[in-house]
Amino acid sequence: MKIGEQIKNQREMKNWSQQELADKLHISRQSISKWEQDIALPSFANIVAISDLFAISLDELIRGDEELMNKFKTIQKFTPVEKIVWVSLIMIVLIFAVLFVFNTNFQEIMPWLHLGGMIFFIALLFSLDWQKINQAFSKKAVVLSIITLILLLIPFLHEEIISYFQTISELS
Repeated sequence: MKIGEQIKNQREMKNWSQQELADKLHISRQSISKWEQDIALPSFANIVAISDLFAISLDELIRGDEELMNKFKTIQKFTPVEKIVWVSLIMIVLIFAVLFVFNTNFQEIMPWLHLGGMIFFIALLFSLDWQKINQAFSKKAVVLSIITLILLLIPFLHEEIISYFQTISELS
């Protein structure tokens, strides 16, 4: 059901006129009319206010209105994951450029990069909402995550194990 129909049904269940609803939302009656006729879509702030006013969930109010759902999807420029990927790539390029300009020996700073990466990775793990993440994972995503983690950890662990045994043999 489109949001305009939903608003009209909820308004009529309360026996409110368009003007009464408009007054409660502090907007014009014409806006209510346009929404109910599917000429215009309410803003997100108005959708939240309507949800509160009719005591229904946002899900009940907007589910089924593909046009509205698409409108909200296009408003968001970058998802958090896209931000993480793009900002990380840009920062990597800048860091490589700085390290190249200063003729830095990567072997010398590699342990510090590993240590910093591990510290921030652990901090990230503690900051995540695991309940939501667990709900978002499909079986395919779980399998792909396992494979990715294995492929990322094998070289890292191999390097750490070799380094550990070299240190032990040097001490002997």
